[in-house]
Amino acid sequence: MTKLVVMERAEKAKLNNDGGEEVMAQVGGKDAGLPFIAFLDAKGELIVNGRKPVAGKTQGDNIGHPFQSVEIEWFMSMLAKATPEMSAPNRKTLEDWLKAQKK
Repeated sequence: MTKLVVMERAEKAKLNNDGGEEVMAQVGGKDAGLPFIAFLDAKGELIVNGRKPVAGKTQGDNIGHPFQSVEIEWFMSMLAKATPEMSAPNRKTLEDWLKAQKK
């Protein structure tokens, strides 16, 4: 897992990763808002990102940190696509944890 710091301003701007906004744009996160989640393969190619597809739109809305059931559902489908080797019990633990979060 890699975390990129982007879009910090003023005195926190020094925390931004060099090239972070370009990477975010390459994986579909330009103008998506934060937080933005993307899963990449070992070659750095996009597997899936946090923009849940919406009928009639070229890019879906960013789920950010998934709280609502539709966001959790999309995140779990992202996880299934990106980490097919993850065990069902581990997926269930994560899904239950997400569902227990309060916004």
